[in-house]
Amino acid sequence: MNKKLLYTVLAGALSISVLAACGGEPAEEAPADDPAVEAPAEEPAE
Repeated sequence: MNKKLLYTVLAGALSISVLAACGGEPAEEAPADDPAVEAPAEEPAE
């Protein structure tokens, strides 16, 4: 009986954590002036 109760509690905790992870505010996007997103400074030599 103890194992059954333990498994039930663990299954409930897992279900709650999955549902909590699906909600909430979306993550903020990176600013538009991020230097990693800009085009390369030099054009390749031909």
